[in-house]
Order: sequence, then structure tokens, then C-alpha cells
Amino acid sequence: METFSTILALLMIFSASAASGSSLCEPKGIYRKESTDKVAITVDEMTDGCLTNYATKNGTEVHIINLLFASVNDNLMMSVTTAGPAILIFTSPDTLSKPIYILLNSNFDTSIYAQNGTTVIQVRKPVQQTPDVQGQELVSWAEKQFGGVSSFTTVNAPKMIEFTGVKGAETVCDLRLEVPTNKTSPKVQSDEQAVKSCCLNSQDKLHIINIPDYIDVRNVSVDVVTSGIKLVLRGPVGMLWKIDTLGVSFMSNNAVQLNNRLVNWPKNFSDNAAVLQNQALSLFKSKSISSYTEIFLNSPLISIRIEEREQVTEKNEVATTASPRSYTKMQLFTSPDYTAELNPTTKVQTDKRLYAQVQSLVHGGLLLVIQVKSCFVRSKGIHPVEKHISIKEEPCLECPNMTRFSFSFENVQDQPSNTWELQCNISHCTPNYAKSCAEPQLVKKTVLVTPSYVAPASPCFEFSLQSVLGVAFGGFLIGVLLVSALWFIKIRTGYPIALGFGPTGTFFSGCPCGPIKRHAVPTNPSPSENSSANGSMSSTQSTPTSSMA
Repeated sequence: METFSTILALLMIFSASAASGSSLCEPKGIYRKESTDKVAITVDEMTDGCLTNYATKNGTEVHIINLLFASVNDNLMMSVTTAGPAILIFTSPDTLSKPIYILLNSNFDTSIYAQNGTTVIQVRKPVQQTPDVQGQELVSWAEKQFGGVSSFTTVNAPKMIEFTGVKGAETVCDLRLEVPTNKTSPKVQSDEQAVKSCCLNSQDKLHIINIPDYIDVRNVSVDVVTSGIKLVLRGPVGMLWKIDTLGVSFMSNNAVQLNNRLVNWPKNFSDNAAVLQNQALSLFKSKSISSYTEIFLNSPLISIRIEEREQVTEKNEVATTASPRSYTKMQLFTSPDYTAELNPTTKVQTDKRLYAQVQSLVHGGLLLVIQVKSCFVRSKGIHPVEKHISIKEEPCLECPNMTRFSFSFENVQDQPSNTWELQCNISHCTPNYAKSCAEPQLVKKTVLVTPSYVAPASPCFEFSLQSVLGVAFGGFLIGVLLVSALWFIKIRTGYPIALGFGPTGTFFSGCPCGPIKRHAVPTNPSPSENSSANGSMSSTQSTPTSSMA
């Protein structure tokens, strides 16, 4: 009975494979090659590198080529072209059991260096040896030996390397994460077989990405342009897939970070192409797949972009101006214990201290150090104002791949705007080398701000020029009227100018003089007044004496 069940199960598997055989596709090399299929698959890797403006006094440039071997290479053959005299240093983190064949296309004086044990085969120049060191240590050795380094480029399976002589803006080679194809020099053409893919005209929108177990990759970021896509993601143990797209159905044998949320529902997938495609068809109950992609790049960080050709025309225009993908996340908190996250609608007083946490979205086995290079705030409005702010590093005992700091908006207290955008330049650095940092990325966060204090109203009255002149003119009129009144009193009464109250009142000649007693008015007329009065009276009436007689 058990034997019959086993045979029946095998027959079902074989029949399913036969039925779906027409739905499978055979992948072909597409690495660094523009796709002409219905589905466009783009794969990029981020590797250590630098580009400076260094050259020796006689114009010789110093270039370090860090070689990564794709597993599909039986041997590595490349042509190298220089634009002038050069020193070429070849290195690799892998054990180079395979020889490197170099065809040097240069009419200039060129010296070739390689690590001990590395077999470089070329026809014209003897190969000199370098110390058995990697990365920034090799850069330091080259700087001491030749005075500087013009470029450091990490490439996967190169077929052609052309140094164009274009110089960078930096003066010192500090290794950081970069996309090699974005560099102005050197121009690199890699082996197309490092990434293989195939596409079918399927309506199911089922895409499969397969990274074999022996490939050394830790983090893969997947950007899906078209909505409603189904993904099967298969990679080595311990790898993390990062998806920043909504409306996607997925299955994986690894952990997946979907829109910053970790999802870990691992499936058991085979790395065999035919078996994996059949597993995907069975799990999603699909008739055929849209694309199948195999990646053989030994890089710590890989970026994949998937888009349907019907929507490529409109999407490409947006993609050319879109900002680069951010690998960091910034959160703001109102408490120093980082438990109360700031509500976006809450207005923060300018003297209130905020606590920021910047976290790397690159996970997996890659240990990173997050550095805050600088921070500033920018107001929202027609005429934006930009202010630099000082930050204070906050302790963080258990903070892998993140950093914490605090700040306040005190320097925008007197600004009219209430909406500000915090912008910080964040770099990913590796702990192996002190200066191995990626190009700083700008991380933004909008904050509503309100002044912490309002200036009190002024206690003094403010007079205008008209008010002051009016008061002065009014005082002048009052003075004139008062003097006129006193002068009139003097003329009518004959007394000195003074102010009196009542017929026997006290007179004041003004402050601070004391009171002056007024003398009584004599009742008896003067002799002259009596004689004149008597003369006039005698002419009209008798004297009292004669009347009495």
C-alpha cells in the first residue's frame, strides 16, 4: 500500500511537471544589459568605492580595482584602458584560485600591482606585489607608497574597465557604499551571465527571484513598479528581503521586511530553477510565470527593480527625477526614554527638547554604524528660511544599526513660520574601517512649532508726532490764558499779581512761597479825599454841625 502511494505521488509530480513544462522559461544573461522583454528586470549592487582628484606630479593616476567573482565565471578575462599614465592595483576579498587575464590597451606608462598569490596574466608588464590587506588598509598603503589614490572601485565579474581620466571632487579616498555604474570613471562592463533572467507573456504577474545558497549576499531591496504582482523570493540562509511597495503578494524562505514591518513566514524552496518554478506555480495556483531571475553577485547589498512594459513609458519619466531610495528611518519622541512618539499634529514649543532616533533599514548580517553628519531646519512657505541646529548625542545601550540624539527649535523662536522640516544628513558606516562610510543621505521629518513665550506688552504709552505737538500747543495756550487772566486781575485791582480766595483770603505768589497775610483796607479817607468831598457837599447841603445847631 505504501509503495502504491509513493508511486502515485511521483506520478502526480511528473504529470504536474509535464503540464507546466510549457510554462517554464530558460534564463539568459541580462546583467548590465537593457531588457527588451515585456518585463524589465534591473539589478544593481552597492559596493565600497571612492573617486578623488589625485594624480602624481607627472600626471600618473593610482587606481585600485577590487574584484568580486560571480559564481558563473570559469576564469576572469578583462580589457583595461587608461587615459594616461597609471598605477593599477588589483585586489579581491576572495581567494583567487583562478587566474586573472588582463589585456592592457594603453599607450601610456602603466604599472600593475597585485596581492601575493594573485595570478595576473598579461603580455607586457611585470606584476609587482602589494601587502595582503583589504579595503581602507590597502588604500592607506597606496597613499604612503604613491602619495594618494585616484579611485577605488569594487566590481563584479568585469569584462572591460576604462579609465576616462575624469577626476572626482574629493581629495582623499574614504571608502563608502556606491553604485559602480554611476561613477564617471572608471566605466565598467561586466559579464552578462552574473544575472540571468527570462520572461513570458503571462497575465498572472508571477515573478521569481532566486539567489543560490553559495552566493554571499545579506540584503536585497526589491522595488516593484506595477501593483498586483506576486513574488517568490528565494535566497541563502540569513538573508533579508526589503520590499517598499504596497499591493504585493509574496512568499520567501527568508525574512521579509515589508514597508518597514518585519514578516517572517519562511517557506521551503529549492534553488533548482525547474523545481522552484513549479513550486511557485503550485503555491500561487498560477498557469505560468511572468519572469524568473537568478542572481550570482557577491555583494552585501543588492537592489532589484521590476516593472511591466505597458507602464514603463510613464514610469521612466518619474523614475529619472525620483529621489534615491532611503535606507534610513527617523522617528521623533517627546520623552528621553523614547517611549512617547511625537504626534504629527502636535505643536511643539520652541524650548521643548525632542528626541530623535535614526534607524538603518539595511538588516541581516551586515553590522553598520549610523552617523549623523549635520542637521538643520527649513521653514515651509513661499520664502523658506533655513537654520542650522545643534544636536546632542543620546546614550543607547542596545541599539544595533541605529543612533539617537536630541535637539530643540530655540533658534527659530522669533521666526513667523509655524511649520518646519527637520533635515539630517545620515551616513552608513562599517565598523571595520573608521572612514568607510556611504554618501550621506538626507532624512526629513515635518514638525509643527509654536513659540514658547510671547513678549509682554510695553508699559509705556507711545505717542505719535501729532500727539506730542498737540499737547505742546495745548500747554502753550493754557499758559497764555493764565498769564492774560493774571494780568487782567492786576489791571482791575491794582494789586500785585497773585491768586486770592475771598476778600480776606490768603494770597499765594506761587510755589514754594509761603502764605502772605492781606492787610485790611482803611475805612477813613485821606485828607485830600475829605476836603474834596466836603467842598462838593457844602455846595449842595448844610454841614451836620450847622444842622445840629
